[in-house]
Amino acid sequence: MTGKSGIRVSVTDLTVKETGVEKSNYTKVTCSASCSFGDDQYVWYKNGQRLQGKTTASILVSGKASYSCAVSGYEALRSPAVCIPNEQCWVVTYSFSNTCVLMGSSLDIHCTYLHPVNHRIKTTVWFAKEKHSSVRKDLCEDRKCISQTEYLGNKENNCTLRLKHITEGHSGEYGFRFTTAEGRTEEGLPGITISVTALQVLMTSETVVEGERVTLSCSTTCSLSNNPTFIWYKNGQLLSSNHTTRDNKLQLNSVSSEDSGNYSCAVGGHDESLFFTAVFLNVRYKPKSVTVSISASGDMGEGDTVTLTCSSDANPPVHNYTWYMKTGAESLVRGTGESISFNVTSDTSGLYYCQAQNEVGSQTSTEVAVQLMKQDSVGVTVILPMIITILLILVVLLILGFMYLRKKNAKLSAGTRAMNINTQSDPGLLYATVAKRTADPTQGAATRDQDDVQDASVQIKRPKTQTTPEEDSVTYASVQFRRRSAATRWAFLHTTTNLTAFQFN
Repeated sequence: MTGKSGIRVSVTDLTVKETGVEKSNYTKVTCSASCSFGDDQYVWYKNGQRLQGKTTASILVSGKASYSCAVSGYEALRSPAVCIPNEQCWVVTYSFSNTCVLMGSSLDIHCTYLHPVNHRIKTTVWFAKEKHSSVRKDLCEDRKCISQTEYLGNKENNCTLRLKHITEGHSGEYGFRFTTAEGRTEEGLPGITISVTALQVLMTSETVVEGERVTLSCSTTCSLSNNPTFIWYKNGQLLSSNHTTRDNKLQLNSVSSEDSGNYSCAVGGHDESLFFTAVFLNVRYKPKSVTVSISASGDMGEGDTVTLTCSSDANPPVHNYTWYMKTGAESLVRGTGESISFNVTSDTSGLYYCQAQNEVGSQTSTEVAVQLMKQDSVGVTVILPMIITILLILVVLLILGFMYLRKKNAKLSAGTRAMNINTQSDPGLLYATVAKRTADPTQGAATRDQDDVQDASVQIKRPKTQTTPEEDSVTYASVQFRRRSAATRWAFLHTTTNLTAFQFN
């Protein structure tokens, strides 16, 4: 196949072929492929065991045995075994002799077996011998397997086994055996050894100071095969690619407080949920963001109490706070502790700041002013709110009084309008002038304010155009006097049909 960059890649399988017979019963065998590997070295296996010193593509062998080969550096990709010479042989071949497996993952153990063609396979069995134990346990008989185990082979020459959800208990030696109908049993011993590992994060130092460098390693108890790629997580989230990683290491240069957190690792190509117990990286730093808060805002009067509080961000926490008051070019210590309280006087007025200190270092805050208010300003501040309150009350009272008078005048105006309308619309209204007679002129002043008529004559004046029915009679009369006015008073006589008005002189 051809990649995007134009590089052509060929994929091949290795095979062992008998290429000739040499003198003295030696046979030449060749590890061949459909494409050339150049000058790469080869690894040879006889009856499943590695042959030392055999690194070329072709070798000379003698005797009856099975042979397989692999390219150096890719031993896990071993070729199927072949019987040499091409006669009857009994052999079981595994794709590897030992391997390291990540806990929680799955593993396929590739396996082939050979037997004479005149034998028929009756049973196939995979067995395991746990680590530090000599007791064998059958895992699969034909296709009947225990939990988390699956047989992928057949009764011809494939004996591949799959292990699922590997735990630490899977560590040990595994082997395959087969039995023919003719009664021959062959075991592939020695088998393969499986080691199970978890992932553990190791650090050069679990506690570092801000600005230092720290290296984290994703450690295993055995060497994983196939050059694994390690993936790093912080607080369960995948780390961005701008971090420096090499092999199984994560390099953090000039760490800051933002680098604090729980770190874990995983292996690429496996389930990403297979990251294990995280390790906490604790980055220590001196106090930062040191600020002072004041309990009273603005200017304060003589004797008022003020409280100053110092706060900061630090790891480890601040263990010492010191307060200073600045007087000119000097700074005087005014107390210790996270907060201080004092009464405001001319002696305590000034600029204050605090210094926060922990095991890493110290940092000071910016200055805040505690200012004593002048006495005149105090009087104005106290009296002015009182004056404003009194003025507001007076305004409210004036508004209420105005609304009351307006409502009362509205009622009086409504009554007068009603009376005028009735008298003007009534055609039977009679006008009479009542003249008050006083026996003695000197008594006029004495009786001017009296409301009753002592001596009066009533003259009824009807308009000529009006006619009064003879059957009308007076049912009641109402006389109203306006005191301290002119001598004229009015009296109103109401009849059943009209209104008669009298004017008193």
